[in-house]
Amino acid sequence: MYSRLVCIPIILILFCIPVLADPVTIPLGGEVYLGEEGLDIHLAVPYPYTSIAYYAAGSSPGRDQPLDIMQVSQNRFSVIADLFYDKTGAWYQWDPVRGMPGQVAFIVRNPRISLKVMDRNTMSDRSYGTASKGTPLVIQVETNIAGITRRPDFGYNDGPLKIQIMTPGGGTLSGVVTPGGGQYQFSSFIPTGELGYAPPIESGGWDTGWSGYESGLYRIEPQFAVNRMDDNLRSYSGRYTLRGTEVTLGTERAGLHATTDRVVRGDPFGVTITGSPGTPYVVWVEGGSGSGRSGDQPPMILSSQEGVRQDRPDGPFTIGSYRPYGKDRTLKEIVPGYPYSGVYYYAEVNPDRNGRRTVEFRTSQETDDQRYTIHIEGPVGAANPKYDKIQVEVVKGSVSLTTGADTFTIGEEIRLRGVNTGSCDTYLFITGPNLPSAGGRLDAPRRAVVNGNPSSFTMADSDCETWDYRLYTGNLGLDAGTYTIYAVSTPSDRYHLDRTTWETIPITLTRPYISVSSRRMTVAQGDELTITGSSGGNPDAGVAIWIFGRNFFWYDTASVERGGYFSYDLSRAMTSDMAPGEYSVIVQHPMADGEFNLWPDRNREVVLGTTPWWGAPVFRVGGPGALQGPAAASALINALSSQFIDDTYTEYSIFIQNPKIGIDRESLTGTIDTPIIISGTTNIAPDSKILIEVTDEQFGPTQKGSSGEWAGYSGTTTTFAGPAGEQEYLFEIPAGTLPASTYQVLIQAVSSPGTASGVLTVEYPVVETITPTVVTPNITLNNTTTPTITITPVITAKIVNETIQITHTQTPVSIDVPYKDMVNIQELMNRSREPPVLLGLGITLGLLLAGLVVVLYSWQQRKKETETKEPEETDNQEKITNEDAPVQPQADESQDES
Repeated sequence: MYSRLVCIPIILILFCIPVLADPVTIPLGGEVYLGEEGLDIHLAVPYPYTSIAYYAAGSSPGRDQPLDIMQVSQNRFSVIADLFYDKTGAWYQWDPVRGMPGQVAFIVRNPRISLKVMDRNTMSDRSYGTASKGTPLVIQVETNIAGITRRPDFGYNDGPLKIQIMTPGGGTLSGVVTPGGGQYQFSSFIPTGELGYAPPIESGGWDTGWSGYESGLYRIEPQFAVNRMDDNLRSYSGRYTLRGTEVTLGTERAGLHATTDRVVRGDPFGVTITGSPGTPYVVWVEGGSGSGRSGDQPPMILSSQEGVRQDRPDGPFTIGSYRPYGKDRTLKEIVPGYPYSGVYYYAEVNPDRNGRRTVEFRTSQETDDQRYTIHIEGPVGAANPKYDKIQVEVVKGSVSLTTGADTFTIGEEIRLRGVNTGSCDTYLFITGPNLPSAGGRLDAPRRAVVNGNPSSFTMADSDCETWDYRLYTGNLGLDAGTYTIYAVSTPSDRYHLDRTTWETIPITLTRPYISVSSRRMTVAQGDELTITGSSGGNPDAGVAIWIFGRNFFWYDTASVERGGYFSYDLSRAMTSDMAPGEYSVIVQHPMADGEFNLWPDRNREVVLGTTPWWGAPVFRVGGPGALQGPAAASALINALSSQFIDDTYTEYSIFIQNPKIGIDRESLTGTIDTPIIISGTTNIAPDSKILIEVTDEQFGPTQKGSSGEWAGYSGTTTTFAGPAGEQEYLFEIPAGTLPASTYQVLIQAVSSPGTASGVLTVEYPVVETITPTVVTPNITLNNTTTPTITITPVITAKIVNETIQITHTQTPVSIDVPYKDMVNIQELMNRSREPPVLLGLGITLGLLLAGLVVVLYSWQQRKKETETKEPEETDNQEKITNEDAPVQPQADESQDES
């Protein structure tokens, strides 16, 4: 009972203790950080300021306009990273009513925490290094979030950042042991400036020699620990810094770590040793037969490395005299003695201040491809030295070779490239018909390569991994055929490839050629003409275009694109100046040497050639004595066919025609209520624009006092290829655009002189005369006659001056009925002359006809029943008839009146 009484006050006291919240009250001109939320800014942005404003760099508040204005809540303000990341700095109070700024409300900053591990005694940086156990350490904290500690509600109970240390065993430390057995919690670290230390330097630092700390790697990570900054910035990849560090404590053994456990022969590799800083260790390599001769050498340690000491090849062998623990031989006796007395197979290494040192090993083509063991032992002179070893495998590597294709035209450039992991140099040679059997230089195929002589080979450009070489086939002096190209990692010919890496690829060389896409082309004057074709060899000079016609000569060159395709355009202006007729086109290819052997002079009057001397005249194409048209084309073909000219050619013809436009006659007639489509054919090129103008045929001077109204329509259309080989066109005039009349149609090409004209007739739509016939009923009802009905009205409709007139013709109607109360039919028919009445009359007569059919059917049935009755029933029927007799005269009298 007593214990319960004691607990109750304690519980009440606990509930009365105020909850310590993160500092959120921002003073005027205070600092806020990206990612903070729930801030109270009523001191920084007091009433009447309800917004904040941001000015661009160099602006003057109160004079310049703000770059951004943001309405804020004074009690719940969040510095959202995605909104403020590019607007850090001063934000001003803003009165939206007056549109004026106030004082600096607060300053937005990108938060930053960066950690380093420092030796407390020497203040040297041990980050990412090694510190012997027992070395006192401190964590240097560089941060800009000290502004949080200057807020009025900061309680100094917990700092705005958190530091955690991950141990080698996977645990997490929130504090460390200080000298004398004290404890320091990282949560008590309060940054007061840009730089601080945890634990403080005066506390003695982190006692790494405490027995609870094992040797190994310790990772140290910071976190933001205020106003949910860490959570809000976790998904933000912008500019904020949260950088940790790591340190290795007191390794008690010598360690080795290789950059790779598999290395290609010819490539270097590194081995990192770990040990006590400032104490020497010995490193050596073991493997192979021990001769060190060519093809049997282990990897060698690169000389003149920092922290690495080696014996001289001529002695004394101080380091080589070291005897590893438990061995009966020295280092000099363990490693091969060739070359350089074996001094590059071992070394003495001093770890740096972090207890690490990386040693580089080199391999070459003399290195044997096998597995090697690298040893470390030390410290040198220790009674019980530590030891470690790793294995590294040296492999041959490989060479790859690609060309992108397997067939090339003589004169074309071949790009050879690949990867060489066997060495930094790639040696090339070629074999084939009538070439040296061991291989010839790639750039001079008839010069044999010499095994082991690098200068006799063609060498590719290389960066010790990839290689590249461009081979121009026009100057090789090779005939068409199939050849084999070799890529080798050493200067080895075809018969010495067993100890090297190599690759081959076959290529086929073909003779150059020239072709065009069409042998005959027709084009109208003023249209653009494109000459296209393909060329083998991709000559740098391109292809030459020669055009001959009556009193016409043209010469130009066209470049050849990748793949051998070329095109040449004759502009509209050029075809406009060419008279209608046939023209000869000759396309010239320069062949393998890439040079034209025939060309015109500068004045385009004389065709020159390379034989019997360079620039010798061949024939004239201009001036007195010039060959014209077909004669000039024939002379050029004869010259190109000479055995002294290696150029090849192809020829074809083009035809220039006068532009013409035709109009389909049936398209020049239409009505006002349907679209009018004007169509026709033309020889103008497809996709050419055509202008069509439709004007009133009666267009002319307007008489004084007249309205001057007239109609017309114009527009453009585009030609398209038709099924018959010529181009076609279509032009649509919307329905109702043109009233009934006749119009002049003018059609002309936009880019050529072709024209056409015609007369368009627009009429009213044709309406057929409607003559409905209605049977006039002639009704007679008696005991012996079948009633009949006949009605014959005639309705005629026609259009006169755009007005529909309806004529209704009614023939006399006579109806015999036995009832006096029936409507006078004649009067009804007279009234039916009106269109509404006529419609009603038609409906009424239709119903009447249906009713009469029913009556007639009933009457006929009753008549049949009467004829089949017994005599006494007949007497009764006659009696009934006699009783009804007085009614008949009344019906007859009514009929006469009618």
